[in-house]
Amino acid sequence: MNIVYFFLLAFFWGTAFIGVKYNVAVVDPYVSAFLRVFISFIFFGLWFLIAKKPVFLPRKDAWRPWLAGFLIMGLPFVFLYWGQQFIPAGTGGIFNGTVPLWVFIIAAFTLKGQDAFSWQKAIGVIMGFLGLLLVLGPAIAKFMTGVASEQLAFYGSISLLLMAICYAAGNVLTKYILNKNITMEQNIFHQHFFSVVFLFFMMLLSGAKMPGREIFEPKVIISIFYVALFSSALALLLLFKLLKEWGALKASAATYLAPIIALAADFLLNGRAPNIYEIGGVIIIFLSLFLIQYEGNAAKAKR
Repeated sequence: MNIVYFFLLAFFWGTAFIGVKYNVAVVDPYVSAFLRVFISFIFFGLWFLIAKKPVFLPRKDAWRPWLAGFLIMGLPFVFLYWGQQFIPAGTGGIFNGTVPLWVFIIAAFTLKGQDAFSWQKAIGVIMGFLGLLLVLGPAIAKFMTGVASEQLAFYGSISLLLMAICYAAGNVLTKYILNKNITMEQNIFHQHFFSVVFLFFMMLLSGAKMPGREIFEPKVIISIFYVALFSSALALLLLFKLLKEWGALKASAATYLAPIIALAADFLLNGRAPNIYEIGGVIIIFLSLFLIQYEGNAAKAKR
């Protein structure tokens, strides 16, 4: 069953970038990010209330899910929604696919066992970075022109890359938190609570423009609720399940399928075909995934 959860997670993450792109084309990015987490928070709050799930945590323990929520939702959503204004949805999905590279680097120094360091995995990570540089090629070329409007694509790409690093740090930290007898319900509630507060203040500090009638356009409404309920709420449940049973590195590998899904959705819904740099970069990243994952599977087969 875990493999089904894995592919569902990849689908929800991959299609999220289409929804985000639709959102930021009409609604302020900080408002869009806040609405995504707020709707998800309301969903979980009602669910836990009806199911009578306890969510209270002592103050000495609450900082853990707050920090994880900041890294998994709060801060990366700021980078995601701001950066997605300037790059295609499919390209955003590719940057999301670099999460396992950053997970490996962080986990190699913080976790033991299946996420520990090895030279084969290190070579895989290097290949992943080469694929990433290939994808960044067009944005780097635009940055070198010195034209401000052209440079926005580069800044947007860097913003999405920072999103991926935050996700990776959050994934590793969540694995640590799940080992500290904090229930899934407590984790989810407190991660959302802190993220809602953080994004609310980001919305105020940025001077975000409040949406008008345009927010009621069918495409905008559907995309807002889709990313909130499927790409956030349901995806988070799937992620926690995989983190607990598979570990941070293997679970985060769902992000390697997300770029393919994002590129395919971008083509089917928006008519944008991936360029040669994106295709080449994704292929190299997939090869790096094989090197990172294969050794762990082989080691398990020997035991």
